[in-house]
Amino acid sequence: MNKHIVLISLLLTGCSSEESPSKETEEVEINPIETSLVFTDATSELGISLFHANKLGSSPSMPSMFSGGVATEDYDNDGDLDFYLVAGENGTNQLYQNQGNGTFIEVAQQAGVAISGNKSTGPTFADMDGDGWLDLIVGAVDYDDIHVYINNQDGTFTDVTEESGLKISADNSISATFGDIDGDGDIDLFLTHWGHKLYEGDSVELLWRNDSTVGSIQFTDISEESGLNQGYQDQYITEQNPEAEPDSSFVPSISDFDFDGDLDLLLVSDYGLTKVFRNDGGIFTPILMESIIDQFGMGSAIGDIDNDGDMDWFVTSIAQKASADEDKNPTADFRGNTLYSNDGTGFFTNVSITRGVDDGGWGWGACIADFNNDSFPDIYHVNGWGQNGQLFAMFIDDESRLFINNGDNSFTESAAAAKVNDANQGRGLSCNDFDNDGDIDILISNNQGPAKFYRNDLVSSNHYIKMRLIGHNPNVNALGARVEVKVHDALTLTQEVRLNNHVVSQSASELHFGLGQHNSIEKVTVYWPDGELSEYDSLSISASNLITQPE
Repeated sequence: MNKHIVLISLLLTGCSSEESPSKETEEVEINPIETSLVFTDATSELGISLFHANKLGSSPSMPSMFSGGVATEDYDNDGDLDFYLVAGENGTNQLYQNQGNGTFIEVAQQAGVAISGNKSTGPTFADMDGDGWLDLIVGAVDYDDIHVYINNQDGTFTDVTEESGLKISADNSISATFGDIDGDGDIDLFLTHWGHKLYEGDSVELLWRNDSTVGSIQFTDISEESGLNQGYQDQYITEQNPEAEPDSSFVPSISDFDFDGDLDLLLVSDYGLTKVFRNDGGIFTPILMESIIDQFGMGSAIGDIDNDGDMDWFVTSIAQKASADEDKNPTADFRGNTLYSNDGTGFFTNVSITRGVDDGGWGWGACIADFNNDSFPDIYHVNGWGQNGQLFAMFIDDESRLFINNGDNSFTESAAAAKVNDANQGRGLSCNDFDNDGDIDILISNNQGPAKFYRNDLVSSNHYIKMRLIGHNPNVNALGARVEVKVHDALTLTQEVRLNNHVVSQSASELHFGLGQHNSIEKVTVYWPDGELSEYDSLSISASNLITQPE
């Protein structure tokens, strides 16, 4: 049977996760369903004009070269997805409000979030004070100011940074994410700080407990009492350890990867310093695994990549690439991306090479999403480096990668075929259904380059189901919930509700499940963050469903 058509065609059988027929079973020929996946650059059509740039003539620092970002969520509670883009120190950050008809308008100035002349990075929407409206935090590099904004519930924000308690001594605050770490019902804050030199008595400033009340945002650094400072004990500069490596963390990803009911931390870091922390009642215990081998961890994505019910983990890095301009190849021993397969107990195995996702160039932000709605999650990541004209300039036009899941524990790289092989300096991205047409689009934040919006123009008869969860106050967005969609006895799709941080960027917490040719499901099970369980058997297919936690 043909496996490819002009763009991308994926073979779908009637039951995508069935075992091969045994010798005693009569083989039945099933005709393939042709699914064409193609993206259209709709940046200009949508009026997105942001161009990330630093000051002309300035010598770029390394943090300024990986800064940038985009955050996506429904900040105005009108049912569609909006986004915030970072512009760099030579521009003004922009907020695009979704008009619900496939168009956007830029409203940062009116909304009060038009930061100018700042090396901003890693914007993130989250309901910090538990009032049902999404607030905004925007990080920064090279000692520029971070910003915390509270949502005024009328389309505007107020800067509350000074009273928020976030006193950051680190040079850089790269990425942020939120989740209820201590089980008290509100969502706590993780921040990463690449390049943070640590001395005895310092805090890593990674974990901030949420002490907010409605209308007042307040955080307290609990990196010491949570065990994270101790997890960094080998990286503190002391008389006995004067050459200690700084904190090089890029992405804090939180997930219940060991399925014990609380949120753990997968901390992607540069220079081989990626760490795994298990949550033991609010105390984070470092877990050493020989399989954690990413050399230059930069981007992170979490998802059930093989539909076995547990959360797998994808980390971008740098792959070997030769260049005629280099006397000696500086990437000769670079291994590229790492895909960690979860065995169901929280133990990860490196399956990058066998799955065919290791060769990703110089990768940054990554997302796991079912772009063709065939029920098998795919991987997309942006790329690039060398924009200062120095070492590694062979990655200056390194194209983004799209790894399509073949459903047999292998992937096919298909970015060029799907017309989403962006060759700018990609850093962050959001992967969501922005136009509410049933497929996942891609919004890219480029460093020293234009933002890009790639609209998914999927041609397919595949079905899908989307969900937004509303939990109990103050965790209104139900971060940490686990959702299982039972399609049939042999196929259950699993996702967690989280603020997916990819590196300097965030995708919305809306859930999207591709169903392939299945036009019905048997049951949806929701495990709410507080441990309650709800089941649903009458949700709408190929539509968006709002699910509210029972009182």
